[in-house]
Amino acid sequence: MPDITQLVIALVAVGATILALKAMRSKPNNSAEIAGHLSSALLNQQQNKIPEAQLDYERAMKLLEYPDNRDNAKLASCYIHLAEIYDRAGNYPASREMHAKLIVMWMKQLQSHDPSALIDIDFAMTHNTFGSGTPQILEFYEKVIQFKEKQFGPKSSQVGDAYLIKAKLLRVLGEKDSAALAEQKAAEIRG
Repeated sequence: MPDITQLVIALVAVGATILALKAMRSKPNNSAEIAGHLSSALLNQQQNKIPEAQLDYERAMKLLEYPDNRDNAKLASCYIHLAEIYDRAGNYPASREMHAKLIVMWMKQLQSHDPSALIDIDFAMTHNTFGSGTPQILEFYEKVIQFKEKQFGPKSSQVGDAYLIKAKLLRVLGEKDSAALAEQKAAEIRG
């Protein structure tokens, strides 16, 4: 029969093994690696090296999806750029998947009442195109407008800006009359 010392040694060994396995599974913060992939991706995209850009965005996205590396603004950028790349390649299911991931992430941010989310969302809306995903993004942005109306009041400048962004998305979809109405609403709010 083993004595107490042997049991303690065995328990310590098992505990150390479990800790070592956990340490091997966890990844350190990879901010420098992420920044490198994103920089490389943008350069490759500007030089029309699309496969290389896609690979860098996918690598950055994988790192950013890990909780210790999470940066929603950078992750949103990956989703947006990958959706654009997939869209241009005719891979519409993959493009829709990126837009869906983007919307899910943004919805979580809105539901948590993260004030930086509104800034990130509006920045992304004004500086990016969404190609075939524009209807999906517009549907989501309607929820952002409702959120802003509740948060800031229906006559706030934030809501006025949101209607201008909505007008931009509507114009991309070729809905000129609806875009004009959104711009009119923005002008009424802004006074």
